[in-house]
Amino acid sequence: MPNSIKSINLTQGDKEALESILRQGTVEARTYIRAKILLLKSENNSNEYIADKLDVCISVVRLCIDKYNAGGIESALHDNKGRGRKAEITDSDITWVINKACQKPKDFGYSAELWYPASFTRFINSIAEQEGHPRMATVTETTLRKILANAKIRPFKVSYYCEKRDPDFDSKMQDVLVIYKQVSLQFDETGNLKPFEGVPVHTLSYDEKPGMQALNTTAEDRPPVPDTNKNSAIYRDYEYVRLGTLSLLAAIDLLTGEAIPLVSDTHKSSDFVCFLKMLDTKYPEGDKIRLILDNHSAHTSQKTQGYLNTAPGRFEFVFIPTHGSWLNMVLRKKSDKERRDNLRDICTNFSVASASQRDNRCNRKRLF
Repeated sequence: MPNSIKSINLTQGDKEALESILRQGTVEARTYIRAKILLLKSENNSNEYIADKLDVCISVVRLCIDKYNAGGIESALHDNKGRGRKAEITDSDITWVINKACQKPKDFGYSAELWYPASFTRFINSIAEQEGHPRMATVTETTLRKILANAKIRPFKVSYYCEKRDPDFDSKMQDVLVIYKQVSLQFDETGNLKPFEGVPVHTLSYDEKPGMQALNTTAEDRPPVPDTNKNSAIYRDYEYVRLGTLSLLAAIDLLTGEAIPLVSDTHKSSDFVCFLKMLDTKYPEGDKIRLILDNHSAHTSQKTQGYLNTAPGRFEFVFIPTHGSWLNMVLRKKSDKERRDNLRDICTNFSVASASQRDNRCNRKRLF
């Protein structure tokens, strides 16, 4: 077949664009070949010469040149959209699958709590034809996974959220943050505590840690061994004994950074009252003790209220909102060395108290 087009006229901009493609380190092979075809054709080379030089069929050369004449350089370099095999799964099918995936199995009479890939595939295959999506009757598990991944939904996994159940959450949070601001203003620019104006107020962040395991080793720890092949550390026997569980009631004085612990068998109202009595003994008479604490029932029980009535004006409770434990400073990570030392003291006291309390309990059992 004779060449109907002897040459093509490329603009200077087109030539620079094509030469830039040839200089690229990574480019599609077909784009590179088409750019080369256009440049060679602009130099009055025949189609046969170009096909032989680039080792392609002459029909490829003709098609590239025809597309350039019809739509320019972009049309010649890139294929038109819509080419290839038509999609068998329509947008309607995909929307239908996503709708089913967003519902639980129990909505369709199944006992399972969640969909799983295999069970979801069987479900889709079983109802596809009767609901007007015949192509989905033979869809594979892999295809369904891709559909759900593209929709960014994972019906096979549970993610947790926290329901807002405290209507006064914002106001309570503001009250706590105001107190923290007042505490920060109690220090001067050098970090020293300013003298109190009026009645001194000691602000403490308080919380309980129930069910802490009291563990003890069955053998002595072995010291590190120097000049060994591995980095030697303290060696501890894997075996241990459980001495039971204890509750740790603790507060941190936000002005001094001091940690105040109390170890108890339980964390009932009577234990909380014991902690309040300990604070009452610790701080000077006449000072106000302000506690930031959560909404545990022991903090508002009749027994606690009865003790507070015996010391009017001594204690002030500021409750954090429900599900707002992150506002309680005692639960936050302590970064400075002083608080780390205080927390270490808590652990030491806990270990000593746990051992002594368990020994006393065993003695009582022996007596009776």
